[in-house]
Amino acid sequence: MILIHKNGFCKAQYDPSTKTVRTQYIGIANVESITDLLRKVLEFSAKQPIRHMIANLTLMQGTFTGALDFFEKEFYPTMIKNGLETYAMAVSSDVFTHFAATQLKKKVGGKLEWQAFPSVEKAEQWTSSLVKL
Repeated sequence: MILIHKNGFCKAQYDPSTKTVRTQYIGIANVESITDLLRKVLEFSAKQPIRHMIANLTLMQGTFTGALDFFEKEFYPTMIKNGLETYAMAVSSDVFTHFAATQLKKKVGGKLEWQAFPSVEKAEQWTSSLVKL
């Protein structure tokens, strides 16, 4: 695993063997930290092929709806252009996190294979089934 970036709220790591980025978010949702991390992933995606992403939000509380414009207009279009094929999100039981995940899927769900899961294990299984080595 290659560490792409880490801040006080989240981190992103890259697995070159499967071309997968895994992000982890812990604590109260922080839009600035999320966009900081994902801008680093965008920079990384210009140099390394990223085909799959797994976002672990199971330890996050709160909403990230303040970042939806960034996801819709900057993050996903650039990642898809750079080769992203699948996105799996493991969501906590927090009602606000669920709401934000639902809103995000409505905005970008038709542009790539995008699924939300109740656990990281399920997200990993789904992604593994789509990885072409």
